[in-house]
Amino acid sequence: MFKKKKFILLLIFFNLFFNNIAKAGLQEDLIKKYITINTLLFNFTQIVGEKIETGQCYIKYPLLMRCEYPKKKKIIIADGRKFAIIKKRYKKLYIYPLRKTPLFFILNKENILNMIKNYTPESVNSDIIEYKLADENSNRVSIFFNKNSLNIAGWKTTDAYSNEVNFLISDIKINILIENEIFKIP
Repeated sequence: MFKKKKFILLLIFFNLFFNNIAKAGLQEDLIKKYITINTLLFNFTQIVGEKIETGQCYIKYPLLMRCEYPKKKKIIIADGRKFAIIKKRYKKLYIYPLRKTPLFFILNKENILNMIKNYTPESVNSDIIEYKLADENSNRVSIFFNKNSLNIAGWKTTDAYSNEVNFLISDIKINILIENEIFKIP
């Protein structure tokens, strides 16, 4: 009986030990990968409650983003200081300080690198690595990475109306040439 307990404790110890080593290796690989990224181009699916929207995004670090929602005739742009929502169909323009939005964290590569270096993933499964954080503005952000490619796979935030926003990334292209002009707010 004593040998059986000892054997089980030994198995638990080795399991925890090797899981920690695997997570540390994954963390190092993720840091190496993300350091090299300067631009991203990808398709997205955004889910807010029952509403699903799709489109294409460009990100250029630091703090530049443009997402186009063709069916809604909507564009969102982050120019480094401001965050704009342009609704062409209604000829409306809404502008917010970027620093007050969860995107301020997501669009700053140094923030993401610090998160990977200094925090343990909230969860790691066969496909996804998830980190959860709250910033100084009480914005909660979950960032997802594909465990196999180590590419960013999306994020989850809460919008100004307390709705959960899931932003899922597909068909990602890294370090393509993106001109700064597309990030200008009209």
